[in-house]
Amino acid sequence: MMNHIDCEIIQDLLPSYIDGLTCEKTNAVIEEHLAGCEKCRKVLATMKGASTEIPEISHEEKREIDFLKKNKKRNRRILMGSVLGALLFVFIMIAVRTFIVGAESSHEWAAMNLTVTNNVLNFTAEPTGSSNAVAALTYTEENGIVRISARTVMVSPLHRGSLEGNFTASEPIKEVRIGGRIIWANGATVTPLASDLYNTRHSYIGDMPVNTRTANALNMSTYLGPYTNELYTASEPYGWKIILSEEIPDNIRLQKINDMEAFGYIFIGLIENLDHVTFEFQSGGVEESFTVDAESASEFLGQDIKNCSTNIRTLDELISKTGLSLDA
Repeated sequence: MMNHIDCEIIQDLLPSYIDGLTCEKTNAVIEEHLAGCEKCRKVLATMKGASTEIPEISHEEKREIDFLKKNKKRNRRILMGSVLGALLFVFIMIAVRTFIVGAESSHEWAAMNLTVTNNVLNFTAEPTGSSNAVAALTYTEENGIVRISARTVMVSPLHRGSLEGNFTASEPIKEVRIGGRIIWANGATVTPLASDLYNTRHSYIGDMPVNTRTANALNMSTYLGPYTNELYTASEPYGWKIILSEEIPDNIRLQKINDMEAFGYIFIGLIENLDHVTFEFQSGGVEESFTVDAESASEFLGQDIKNCSTNIRTLDELISKTGLSLDA
């Protein structure tokens, strides 16, 4: 009934017919034609054979495929080896830095048995923490000041903890420093708090940011709470008023006044032109003020309070007399 359709049209439809892309009506037409056309049946058989037949690979092609497979495996091994080698290198570098080279440390470790005799220094470095060890000590000197630096590492069979060292200077030793801290001066060791405070000494009370450095070294806001400032620099004697923002409970009022006295003495000792410090505060709902001046500070210390800004041992003596035991 549909055999009058041209073979070329049928053959054009055969690829879609094989792939199942033709509709039922078209399929019926193609199949009716194929039933009566041997030529188109042969074309269909050829097309079906071509769609399922796997072409034979030549010997040369097989060798090339085998080579590519082997090369791919070799490249994969090289890549894995490179990655593992890089990781091993990084691990070794970390281990060398952690256990052998170490990092320079300043005052995060304690000095034990520091002795100075004229120009000879003997020193034992004891790190903080049981997992740290001192790997090496380095000394430099200038104008009687000896600076010690240390490299600390993790404890290992190579470095087990403390390290002893000695140094002979070219002239009598006046100071010994670790990093920015003075640890020995004028024949005696110096506390960390005295060293930190000594580094904040300055000449002019009118420089509030520098005043704040001294207050921060004393950690004053922790002990007295937040505060505001008023400076009196229009004429001498120059003063500093510290106004506490929070009321002081009655049961700790005397303790806080003792802290104010200590802080005031230290401020006057470290700020060259400062004469008096006043604290204003509330306690029990009553406004109060407490003032210290250079005269009372010198009387308390037993010498000129201004010596604190030129002699760190004097400052350390003042701190000891006030009874301050702040963490530096």
